[in-house]
Amino acid sequence: MREEVDQFGVLEEKISQLIEAYSSLKNEKTTQGEKLAQKEAEIQGLKEKMTRLTQEREVARSKVERLLERIDRLISPAGKV
Repeated sequence: MREEVDQFGVLEEKISQLIEAYSSLKNEKTTQGEKLAQKEAEIQGLKEKMTRLTQEREVARSKVERLLERIDRLISPAGKV
């Protein structure tokens, strides 16, 4: 009888450890999910920034091209008065 009580005690301890491990893993999953959501938001923000910078670069490139064309017209022989 004493041995059966000891076995129940061991079983109870193992179940308690299992519950603690489960709880810890559940909390870790929640934490990692929150970190993942933050990183995904950061990635989205960086993608938007990259798109905006690409558009700004294209605008700047177009302006430089127009300025170079104007300079070429001014210094070309046909543009001389």
